[in-house]
Amino acid sequence: MKQKRAMLCLILLAMMCSMSVFVMAQSTGQDTVFVLASVKDSKKAPVSGISEQSFQITEDGVDQKIVAFFDADGGWDIDLIVAHSLLKPGRPDAVSRGVRSAIDVFQAEANPKTHIIVRELKFGSDGLYPVIDDSLLDLQKSTNPRRALVVITDGFDRPYSNANTVSDVGHNVASDPGNRLIEYSRKLNIPIFFLYSVLNGDVASLNNQELADKEALTIVAEQTGGVFVHADPINQLETACKVLASELRSKYVLGYVSTNTKKDDKWRSLKLKFTAPQGQKLDASIKKKYFVPKPPK
Repeated sequence: MKQKRAMLCLILLAMMCSMSVFVMAQSTGQDTVFVLASVKDSKKAPVSGISEQSFQITEDGVDQKIVAFFDADGGWDIDLIVAHSLLKPGRPDAVSRGVRSAIDVFQAEANPKTHIIVRELKFGSDGLYPVIDDSLLDLQKSTNPRRALVVITDGFDRPYSNANTVSDVGHNVASDPGNRLIEYSRKLNIPIFFLYSVLNGDVASLNNQELADKEALTIVAEQTGGVFVHADPINQLETACKVLASELRSKYVLGYVSTNTKKDDKWRSLKLKFTAPQGQKLDASIKKKYFVPKPPK
């Protein structure tokens, strides 16, 4: 009985500590910079259970004090956009089966506490960029430092009107939707993952506009800390979704308040100093930079 009570006390203490860290992270407000970190062993397998003391972040060469720390394998808030021109209701063909099975795998492999909203585009909708816009607006409302946008697409249709309303992306003045998304997404601390699912990987058949979109989405993924990968919907997409779900579960979250208080529309470089536990050969990584926007007028 005493052992059970002691175990219960330990569990409650751990829960209280976890909650206090989350409250502390939120109390720092919008100035908290949350950085996702991956730790892997020599076989590239994710490693959990690393303590906060192993991590040190520098911003533009200046050490930063970590004020919030979350171990790997926490729950995420994820918007999953499915925008594939060959997708049909149900699973009547190989492409539809491949896409829907990949979605099922991603949901099954995610942390059970992860909240996933699936947004499936239909023919006649405004296209890929407006729904990305809507998802980013919704994700900004989340207070969870683990939040991400995942997009399964082969490009879909491209007109950008957003039902004749002006969105945050529309406030930017770049020449096309892809460039507007590049400009807009860099101001958010939300990683965006693109699974570019062209049948048979036939990228060579893309026209100039499709190639421009592909390049824009690649830039968006890289600058937000996400990835852009090719995945054939029939043979590769399910595996890609499984790998991505596992990768997200391996992420630590480090939070700090920058010693640089300027809001100057500039990139800041990030580096991670990682000290592995004694006797372990581990590799840790974070994204290389983040953007500090000017305050809205």
